[in-house]
Amino acid sequence: MTTIYLINNALTMNNLAFPETESLISKREKRILSIEGEEESKNIAKLEYLQKVNSIYTSNYVMSIATAKYLAQALELEIQVVKDLNERLIGDLGNLKIRAINEMQEANFDFKLNRGESLNEVKFRLLKFIKKVTKDHPNQEIAMFTHNVAITALLSNYCTKGFNLDNRLILNYQDKSIIDGSWDGIRVFKLVFDDTKLIDLKREI
Repeated sequence: MTTIYLINNALTMNNLAFPETESLISKREKRILSIEGEEESKNIAKLEYLQKVNSIYTSNYVMSIATAKYLAQALELEIQVVKDLNERLIGDLGNLKIRAINEMQEANFDFKLNRGESLNEVKFRLLKFIKKVTKDHPNQEIAMFTHNVAITALLSNYCTKGFNLDNRLILNYQDKSIIDGSWDGIRVFKLVFDDTKLIDLKREI
């Protein structure tokens, strides 16, 4: 059995003023953790069930690496940075708000903006990486630090979909709530695989 812990990034700073010439993707990749986010990340490193982790992977976003650093230090492991765990590429927003794009994409997993990714494309990107990791790390425990939308897209492969009263996507696995439409801090999802087949999924926090 291979166990994968999917962990989203901790809270980030919102009061960053970038030059107008900075691209949206560059701004998102450079965002750092807030003071609260640093404390969240320290607490994650103390969770008992993460003490047996053998390998740590993160996206190449600063916020993801920063969330993983305390666990990596505690376990004396390298952080392996891979683009496969990156957040969804939004594309050309124009006058649209990210919240509006989120709702459009949650309603239609094939919808995407110019130069952006659909949720299905994100899902298949992560599924391919998960398959590789489960083959490369049999009978090990892996921590993967990635992002809200990327996690939602991936877990939709294993869960039933629905929508809450705010029209946000919710996911259930075997009648258990996995994603309830809100992200107010770090979430940890435990996935257990027999070879490459998922046999259990639950949200730890």
